[in-house]
Amino acid sequence: MKSHSEERPHKCGVCERGFKTLASLQNHVNTHTGTRPHCCRDCDASFTTSGELVRHVRYRHTHEKPHRCTECDYASVELSKLKRHMRCHTGERPYQCPHCTYASPDMYKLKRHLRIHTGEKPYECDVCQARFTQSNSLKAHKLIHSGNKPSFHCDFCPTTCGRKTDLRIHMQKLHTSDKPLKCKRCGKTFPDRYSYKVRKENSPKEKTNECSECGKAFRHKVSNCFV
Repeated sequence: MKSHSEERPHKCGVCERGFKTLASLQNHVNTHTGTRPHCCRDCDASFTTSGELVRHVRYRHTHEKPHRCTECDYASVELSKLKRHMRCHTGERPYQCPHCTYASPDMYKLKRHLRIHTGEKPYECDVCQARFTQSNSLKAHKLIHSGNKPSFHCDFCPTTCGRKTDLRIHMQKLHTSDKPLKCKRCGKTFPDRYSYKVRKENSPKEKTNECSECGKAFRHKVSNCFV
C-alpha cells in the first residue's frame, strides 16, 4: 500500500529528500556518506544501495534478464530499459527538443541531439585534439591515425564511404525512392535516382535546341550563342 501512497514520511537529514520506506532512506543516506554495506557474495564488489547490488549480480554473475518484451524476444536486466525498448513498438517519443521538432524515445539520444544546437563537442582525439559531438565519430576519426581507416561499400554502385552513417545517407539519397522516376525525354521510368543518373550520363548528347538567328544547336535551352 505504501507504493500506491504519495506520502514520503522518511526524510534525509542531509538534503531533506523524502522516502516511502526506511530501507529506501538508508540506501539514499549511503550515497552521502560513501558507505558500501551491500557486498557481492561472488566477488569483492560492494555497493551503496541494494538496487546496485542486484544489477551487478545479474549483469556479472547470473546473467538473469527477468524483464521481457511481450512483442519480441528482447529481455532486460532492468525494468527501465524494457520501458525504453517498448517505445520502438509503440512509436512513443516523449523527449522533445526545445529548439526544433526533433523528439526522442530516450533522454540519452535527446542529449546527444542537443549538441547540434549548443555546439558542444565533448569527445577529443588524444593525437590531434580534434573534437566531436559523438563517441562513434571519434572512434572513426582515430582510425585515420592508425592507418586502418574503414571503408563501407555500397551494394548497388561503386561508391565507398569512410563512415557507416555516410553510407546510410548515400543509400537514402540515391537508392531509395517512394515512386519511380520518369525521364522527360524518353518517358522511361527508373526505380531510383542512381539508375536515372546513369541513364542520363550514358544517353546521347542530343542538341535539340536550335538558335533561330544562326541555326546553331544546343543541348540546353539556356546557353550562350555568339554570332
